[in-house]
Amino acid sequence: MARFLKDNGLTLAFFGLFLICIGGQAISGYALQTEDPAGQSRSSGLIAYLADPGFLKGVFSNWQAALLQLLVLIVFSVFLRQRGASHSRKPDDEAAAQGPRPGAPDRVGRPYSWTYANGLSLAFLGLFLLAFAAFFFANAASYNADRSRRGEAALDLAQSLVSADLWFQTFQTWQAEFFAMGMFLLLSIYLRQDGSAESKRLTARDDETGAVNE
Repeated sequence: MARFLKDNGLTLAFFGLFLICIGGQAISGYALQTEDPAGQSRSSGLIAYLADPGFLKGVFSNWQAALLQLLVLIVFSVFLRQRGASHSRKPDDEAAAQGPRPGAPDRVGRPYSWTYANGLSLAFLGLFLLAFAAFFFANAASYNADRSRRGEAALDLAQSLVSADLWFQTFQTWQAEFFAMGMFLLLSIYLRQDGSAESKRLTARDDETGAVNE
């Protein structure tokens, strides 16, 4: 067990934080229902609230944005470079950047498949699409519930897909994720964090690129 915890500590820590935060979101969101003077729908209990469209909308809104950010980083880093950034390939080292191509033999002589060679981006693309679909349906249900309480007609799925409410929330989360990643790439050129695998070495020059990948 001790070996397992040591080998997987970073992943376990992040999933532990995830459980704490989503639990806090559920508890605080359920409590917020009693403070809303607009007369929003009330869940019969905390467990029932976990299926409430308002709660699910908040969860999947953030999930789809975070997954998109990582998907874009993975794909963009194949083609684009940032000199000095810790998470970029070296601008002048195209041969090393290419590595084995799909169809080339691996260490035991078997060919790399296209799916294996692109598995990380495909996995994040799939997760993003699932999260965005869940966000879309939860947001549509929540928005139509609000319209119903105001005596307005519900929107169908096509109308929901082009609604200002959906895209305001979507771009709100996307811009935050892209800003955070852009700042990370920029600051990683000039700043260091001793002992972190996400930072270049303390002795690395500012224009030294991709030190964490060596």
